[in-house]
Amino acid sequence: MNKRVVFDFNITFTNGGGIQGQDFRLDIEGDAVTDAFLADYIVEDLRLLMVGKVDILNKFYIEEKHKRSINNATENNRKLIDLSHVIFDGLITYKGLPAPIICDYLSRETSRAIYEEGAEFQIGKIEMVTNTGTYIDCPFHRFEHGKDLSEVELEAFANLEAVTIHAESTLEIGIEYFKNKELRGKAILICTGWSDHWNTDTYFENHPFVTREAAEYLRDAKVKLVGIDSHNIDDTRGKTRPVHTTLLGSEILIVEHLCNLKSLPDENYLFSAVPPKFKRAGTFPVRAFATLK
Repeated sequence: MNKRVVFDFNITFTNGGGIQGQDFRLDIEGDAVTDAFLADYIVEDLRLLMVGKVDILNKFYIEEKHKRSINNATENNRKLIDLSHVIFDGLITYKGLPAPIICDYLSRETSRAIYEEGAEFQIGKIEMVTNTGTYIDCPFHRFEHGKDLSEVELEAFANLEAVTIHAESTLEIGIEYFKNKELRGKAILICTGWSDHWNTDTYFENHPFVTREAAEYLRDAKVKLVGIDSHNIDDTRGKTRPVHTTLLGSEILIVEHLCNLKSLPDENYLFSAVPPKFKRAGTFPVRAFATLK
């Protein structure tokens, strides 16, 4: 006989209200499925919008003939929008951290003595901290036993359904900016306009940041990634970093120092920010970009 899972669910919407279901039955492959899988399936299958927290309750398994299967959607890609700052020799991304040193390891002039005439090459050498330019944070950045860049699956970095949150002229970005929005499973890109101050002294002081409560709200809404075009997603005036702790603790990736977010639509686009596959590294520069559909 085929396996089916039986469960109850409770769904809260970001614009108020909610729905519940009892004794819901679903065909499964194998012997068990996670609560996260069931939550995602219910949201997709019922075509729900404005979904916040989803609780799966009273789950158990039975043997019963399968009724139907899950359909997978396909995506089409269109125009690309670059969301990354240029990294150059001497750039200061974060005060107190050293600037990158970008130079030749092998210059074109030197290479002429190695290769035949007409064949010359340059091999560059870069010395930098990983928090340089536009970069992505994964759990290892905050937690010793969190996933590093090599352990995070590629699907977490690329082709994420995304929405833009406009929070210009705001210092503290609270829960109110995320209510009445479709958040679940999305990359949330917060446009503050602070990137206009990039590479100036103004960029480092009194920058916009996400509050602890908003980070918890985004965590409960099961977002995939949160990006911001500011100096830091946390308030750097103190020594705590609750947003990094909340998001990375739930394996929600963070991208900081984005730019060009004003060029994005409010929704209906994809976001990608792919780092190299480094072991024992929790942060690294990315070429972040949006794909319009």
